Amino acid sequence: MKMILRQKLWLTFVLAVNAALWIIPGNIVANVARDEQTMLGRYSRTHFAWNLGVLLVSIVTLYIDWSTGPTYKRRWFQVIAMSIVLVPTLAIVDFLLRTPQTMHYIRDTAAYHRPTNAEFEETFVDKPLAYRTYPNAKPGFGTVQCSGRTDKRGYRNRTDLDQYGIVTLGDSFTEGSKVSDEHPWPVRLAAISGRTVCNLGMSGYDPLHYLESLREVGLTLKPHVVLCLLYEGNDFRSTKSDAKRLNPSLSKRLADYVDRSPLIKTMDRVVTDTFAPMRSDAPLPGGEVLDWLPLAIPPGPNARYYAFEPKQLRDLLQSREEFESDKHWHNPRDQIAEMNRLCAAAGARFVFVFAPTKARVVLQLVADRLDAAKIRAFTAIDYKKPLPAADSFLPELLSRLDARESVIADWCREESIPFFSTTQALRDAIAAGQQTYYTYDQHWTPVGHDVVARAIFDFLRERDIIDQSKLATD
Repeated sequence: MKMILRQKLWLTFVLAVNAALWIIPGNIVANVARDEQTMLGRYSRTHFAWNLGVLLVSIVTLYIDWSTGPTYKRRWFQVIAMSIVLVPTLAIVDFLLRTPQTMHYIRDTAAYHRPTNAEFEETFVDKPLAYRTYPNAKPGFGTVQCSGRTDKRGYRNRTDLDQYGIVTLGDSFTEGSKVSDEHPWPVRLAAISGRTVCNLGMSGYDPLHYLESLREVGLTLKPHVVLCLLYEGNDFRSTKSDAKRLNPSLSKRLADYVDRSPLIKTMDRVVTDTFAPMRSDAPLPGGEVLDWLPLAIPPGPNARYYAFEPKQLRDLLQSREEFESDKHWHNPRDQIAEMNRLCAAAGARFVFVFAPTKARVVLQLVADRLDAAKIRAFTAIDYKKPLPAADSFLPELLSRLDARESVIADWCREESIPFFSTTQALRDAIAAGQQTYYTYDQHWTPVGHDVVARAIFDFLRERDIIDQSKLATD
């Protein structure tokens, strides 16, 4: 069939667009630094999804356009009719697949929780999530068999008491991500202290949720002590951010609904497992900015390894003065103050516990063997704002490691809130050869949880927050 001008122009346009998408590679170094999947060794998942989507649409449009007269109209009708049938069918199937067993959270209140009285099993292997990873990838912590159970309130507890001596608030570091039920620091604290401990930690929580879970659940348990653990990696959020999450826009609710789609998750898994392994061991141009990771501590044959994302270093560049005036600190500060007020009114002692990022804990231990140029190049990956000059970058970074923690500690002192940082305990344990963080995951290992629990108990005992004469009476 001889092509008409319209068909020639459309074919040229379609081929040009598809060629551009497939020829231009993604930022593979950034993918590796963030432990994100790389498809065919050269595209990010988003880039690859666009490539496939545009290719599919192109095939359909060429099918329509590769005809004239009645055939052209008939093909348009076929495509529209198939779309009318297929789209609602997929939506219905997706809806039916969203069973309670597939739901990770029940969002019936501001303090969302997991399904009640549920059990789960997971095998966690400490290795990179992405097939294409660091040029010098090292073995991680190993394999952890994780079993878990939720209580009648939807939190991770193996007890269902109506009253507890201690209540803990926090995110995944408190709930116990990637560890089994016997490992989370609240469980270890209960074993060490002899107190009953209710763990109200929940993956994805932040100070807004800590406050809501304290109001809705925590204070009803009549605790003597409330421990609130704040993770510096993602717990600093503005009031605007909180407002958006409490009242998400229609587009945000739709995006969240799509993100939880069982069909889309299955399709993503199939595509990833098919295309991500391809060329995953190909040469990595620019990979020299990554070859210092994972960090070996202590150096030598008994080393444990630690890797982290560029964002953790960028966050550490914030000065004390910048953090003091940052709205992302002011909002959680006010929420912490409200938690302290509520606890005081209920006769409970509120304690603020600070959890540092992996980068902040380990950098001080390896400062004398860091390549300043590589550290700066790594920090700059996918970052648009200017960084300190090359000759001053590393000294400035190291001088600001504890800036945010010191601001929080000083504020807590002014507010008469007991403050305990887990930083030094974690740092000492790592220096001694214990692996407290996973290599390729940001969370604490079972060892890390135990270190934190013991350090918190020592602090509570030294400050007379736990009455030794009542340890076994709660």
